[in-house]
Amino acid sequence: MILSVAAFTSLGQEAKALTADDVLNKMNADQRFGYISGVVEGLAYSRWVADKPDDTGMTCIYDWYYQGEEARSNQVDGWLRRHLDKPVGALLYVLIKKECGE
Repeated sequence: MILSVAAFTSLGQEAKALTADDVLNKMNADQRFGYISGVVEGLAYSRWVADKPDDTGMTCIYDWYYQGEEARSNQVDGWLRRHLDKPVGALLYVLIKKECGE
């Protein structure tokens, strides 16, 4: 259930997942928030598709990310900093799985 998140740097180049280093060190705060929120949205939607019509897992993911947003931002930031070479989508999936299961 991992959502694959990729970016093209230019036409004709192979797509690659953005790493935690890319997100933390090449994006400004607004870009980081938008990107990470998009990954969370994708994971929540994927969870809903897998579980529908039960929306418990999707709701858990939204609550995990958006309730206590400042503390969550610090947790996500610390997790990304510990794994700079890993894809952000996979890293967020691990955190969400701990909180909300599969």
